[in-house]
Order: sequence, then C-alpha cells, then structure tokens
Amino acid sequence: MLVLERGARRGGAGVRRAVLWHSTQAVKHEARRGGATPVVASPAGASASAADGGAHGRMVSAHSRRSLQQKFYENRILDRFTAQDPKKVSLRQLVLFGRQLTVDKLIASANYVRSELPVRLAHRISDFQFLPYIAGTNPHLKMVYDLYWRAFDEFRKFPTIKTLDDNRRFCDNMKKNLLEHSQVIPQLGMGVAECADLVGQNEIDLFMNQMLISRISRRTLAEQHIALSEQFDDDLRAHLNLLPSEGFAKLARAPPGFSTQRIGVVRADCNLAQLINDCAMHAAGPFEEAHHLPPGSAPQVIVEGHTDAALMCIPAHVSYIIYELLKNSVGRVMERFAGRLERSDPAAASGEPAFPPIRVTICSSHSDIVVRVSDQSGGVSPEILPFVWSFTHPLKAKHLRNFHAVRRMEARMDEGDAAVSPLMALGFGLPMSRIYARYWGGDVNVHSLPGYGVDAYVHLPRLGNAVENISSQRHQAAAHAHHPGCSHSHSHSQTHSL
Repeated sequence: MLVLERGARRGGAGVRRAVLWHSTQAVKHEARRGGATPVVASPAGASASAADGGAHGRMVSAHSRRSLQQKFYENRILDRFTAQDPKKVSLRQLVLFGRQLTVDKLIASANYVRSELPVRLAHRISDFQFLPYIAGTNPHLKMVYDLYWRAFDEFRKFPTIKTLDDNRRFCDNMKKNLLEHSQVIPQLGMGVAECADLVGQNEIDLFMNQMLISRISRRTLAEQHIALSEQFDDDLRAHLNLLPSEGFAKLARAPPGFSTQRIGVVRADCNLAQLINDCAMHAAGPFEEAHHLPPGSAPQVIVEGHTDAALMCIPAHVSYIIYELLKNSVGRVMERFAGRLERSDPAAASGEPAFPPIRVTICSSHSDIVVRVSDQSGGVSPEILPFVWSFTHPLKAKHLRNFHAVRRMEARMDEGDAAVSPLMALGFGLPMSRIYARYWGGDVNVHSLPGYGVDAYVHLPRLGNAVENISSQRHQAAAHAHHPGCSHSHSHSQTHSL
C-alpha cells in the first residue's frame, strides 16, 4: 500500500495500481509453479528435492522481484508522457505549414512529430493496463501492447533532429513502424472477439474507439511528415538542377512559392463527386466478379446535388467512409435483387437494369458538407440496427473472428497487398467509418426504412478548421461515447502551432 500511496501523491496511482495488480498475478502464478510438491522415491530423494525446490523458489522469487522492479521502472517512464496532453493540429494548420517548406520548417515538423508520437502512444499503453487482467493476457491484445511499447521506446529515445540526414533516418524509422503496425487492426479484432464474453461491451467499445482514433491520429502525423519530406527532397533536386552553380547555398533561403503546390497527404480542394465516383468503381468490381457479371452490371451509383462541392480533407479518410457505405449498399442490393438476373424475370426480359440505383446526394454549405447514400436494400433488421456501431455485440463478434484470415489491414479503400476482400464480413467497416469522420469533427449515421432500404448520412466539415478530436484521458473518451455530438472544444488537450 505504501507504493500506491506514494504513487497517488505523484499523480500516477491509477496506472501503478493496474501494473501492480497485473504483476502480482504473474508473481503468484510463478510462485505456484515453483512451489509445486515434487514426487520422490525415498527420504534421501525428498531431502535433495527439498533443497532443489528451495533453490528454485529463491530463483523464482528473485526473478519475480526483478520483474516487478522492471515494471515499476517502465511505468515511471510512462507516467512522464501520460502527464502530457496531445498537442492537436487542424487540417488547415497542416496545409498552411506544408505550402512553403524550408529546411528549418521541415526540421521543426520532424521534432514536433518525434515528441508527439510517444505522448499519444503512452496514453494508449495506459489504456491497455486498465483492461481487466483476463483481457490483458489475450495473446492478440498482448501483441499490440508489445508493438506499442517498442514504438514508444524507439520514439522517446530518438535524438533531436538537426539535419536533413537526421530527418531521413527518422522517416525511415516511421516507415518501419507503419509497416509493422499494419498488424494492429487484425490483432485488435481477434483479441476483442475472443474477449467479448469476458469484458463488458461498453468497456470494450470504449477501448476500441480510443485505440483506433488514436491510431488514425498517429498515422496522420507520421504520413504527413513523410510525404512532406519526400516532396521536399523532390523539389530540392529539381531546384538544384536549375541552379547548378549555386548549389546548396540557395537551400537556406528557398524562394517564395517553393513547394506551394504540394501539401503532403492533405488536399485543400478535394472534389467530393469525383471521389465518390472513384469509390463506386472500387465497390462494384468484387461483387460483379462474385456474381460472374460483366463490368457495369452492379447497381448504378448516381451522384446528385452540389456535385461541384470541394472540401479540405485527407482523401484516404473520406474515401474509406464513402467506400464502406457504398460497399454495403451494393452488396445488399445485389443480394436482394439477385433473382432479377434470371432470364424469366420480367425486368431482365424488358432490358431494364437488374438492380435499382444507389443515389448519393451532396449538400454543401459554407462550412459543412452532408452526403446521403440511399439504397433499396430492404433495410436493416431492427434487432441489429442498435448494434451496428459496436465491436462486441454477439452478432458482430462472430464476424470479427474472420480477422484470422487477415494478415495486415490499414483501413483504407485500396488495401494493396493486404488483400482484404470486400466480400469478407468483419463487422468493422461502419464503426471505423464513424471513427474516421469523428476524428476531424464529422459524423456518420444510419437510418433504416424497414422493407425498403437504408439512408446513411455523412457529415464532414469543409474548411479544415476543426482540430483533431482525440482525448488523452479515459473519462474524456467516456464523455464522447455518451454524447456523440460532443465537440472537441470541451477537451482540455492543447492545440499546436507547427
């Protein structure tokens, strides 16, 4: 208790309590193993076994003490970072910063990301420590915990970045971690599926929402800085080719307009109708192949409304949201009207399209965009509708087990070599879509018209002024979970000026 009381005075009691409890369980388990009564054949053997057992017990005890000491040492390190709030940024900040890059600005960006990643990782590592012990022993969740701890340790130890060569090494380190962490979503999915009957649904859903929105935030910072660094290198080579006699002397005073057309992974004027049409093409192909239909046979996606509307966004995020909604609509409409493919069906005989269209309506105001995706899929069962946003309801947990067939997943429309088939039900697409939308202050909602179809609504801010909607503390996340429309402005986390 003395340790806990001291921890409470330092403000780290919650984490220390979790680690002490977990570590104590491990010590008890080892002690039980070390203290098992051996079977012996004689009094002499009993005496020798007792001596050996005593020595073994002392070794286990010493190992357990070292294990506890290591845990407390690690937690003291973690406490330094969990005491800090994330320094949030907005899309507009990323755009303005990336339009005119110089060496000094690129180095400043690198050091911001270098200092910010361990803070965000530390808060999620802390969330793992607050899980019930039975969940913490799950091998899939433990694998994610270990990945996070290694990344946290690497980034906190990475030295201050002072040169372009330092920055290239830092970017290489981030690329390595991004690749390694492509395992995180499948491992979380399998871990949650296996713990669904052991941990409360609300607790797991809160845990998953925190894990995934924080994951998006870290990847956004890393990918934006990597993209800016690569663009800077490309522009630098082009600039130096134009100035062979002056060379690097011009680098420190790069002219106005240098790199103004590139802003990393962010688009300042993304045309939404064009993005939707691209998503529709990606969504239709796999279902046409599955039904052995020629290209163009899937339900037509009609984009209407303010088709010239543009917004500031990360296209990969918005594409994932729209793609998941269209994929659900295309799949369910084709399933419902599959009978129309038969030649005897009147619609097929008349030459009419086999499937009713999916209508996507764009409504744009000065500050916001709302997208409605309407289909005639027959609606969502009233028993399922309340749980479409949950990760752990029994109806969803069985789909999460399909993650055993998924080696890597980045939660993007085009998964590349991750090879996640859109036909594979994972119980993951809608919750992840909402998390992507809420990260930048938007939202996704679904309304079912029983017997007819589904209307899905996507709300997206246009101007890029909203800062990241991330919470550093569990009680803040709980508030957001109970109030879906809660604004990020209620959070006490800091904003950052790059």
